[in-house]
Amino acid sequence: MSNLSSKSSGSATTYIKGALIGVSVTLIFMCLFAAIILFCNIDRGYSVPFATVSLALGSFTAAYIVSKESERKGYLIGTLVGLVSFAVVTIISLIINRNGLTMNTLFHFIIIVLASAIGGILGVNKGKSKKYI
Repeated sequence: MSNLSSKSSGSATTYIKGALIGVSVTLIFMCLFAAIILFCNIDRGYSVPFATVSLALGSFTAAYIVSKESERKGYLIGTLVGLVSFAVVTIISLIINRNGLTMNTLFHFIIIVLASAIGGILGVNKGKSKKYI
């Protein structure tokens, strides 16, 4: 019985670790893309696609880390990480912008969830001779 309880507490720690690293990766890429926009004098209209790519990379990293440590159901873990990432960013965006949902929201949803699912699949299969989805 103690094995199950220690595994579930480790699971929470794994998710928190994955979330913190995912947020860090997102922030690093957002700063990198902001510097590119600033120094290369690129139109600020590219900030939205750069932000989407940054969030997709952060979600990919978070899903990769969580699924690598959990060693099971990488596609499901990745998809859930992507859904949570998308939901948090969309809620914050709706609070700040108040513009509502658009077709771009659907595009962002697909990109973020796909990147996370791929990260989950790759994370669970890292270093194994047997491959699982």
